[in-house]
Amino acid sequence: METLNEIKQIMENMTIYMSINGYTKRSFAKATGISQNTFTAMTSGKIKNEKKAERYIEQATEKLNLERDYFKKSREEIMQAPINYLDEEKLHTGNEKFNALSLLLKIGEIHYKWE
Repeated sequence: METLNEIKQIMENMTIYMSINGYTKRSFAKATGISQNTFTAMTSGKIKNEKKAERYIEQATEKLNLERDYFKKSREEIMQAPINYLDEEKLHTGNEKFNALSLLLKIGEIHYKWE
């Protein structure tokens, strides 16, 4: 059983993994089956029940097809791990954001050409 300090470090590592691999809170919640509210509560230290936190951590590693103790690694190891782009939903979300940004830039370009 992990202590609250160990769980805090695991959650920091999970947040790093999420960010490096291009997950939003929404896509990470969908990929792991953990609600956005629960994930936010975990990362902010609001979940004090160690068993419950461990269960969510296990669920996330299982759903992401990671080794059981993956998030117990050092921050450096997680940052050096290969990026995982196998999640089609995540890529779709990224494409939507890119397309929206592209459209905004085109609108801005048209607007400034006419002035």
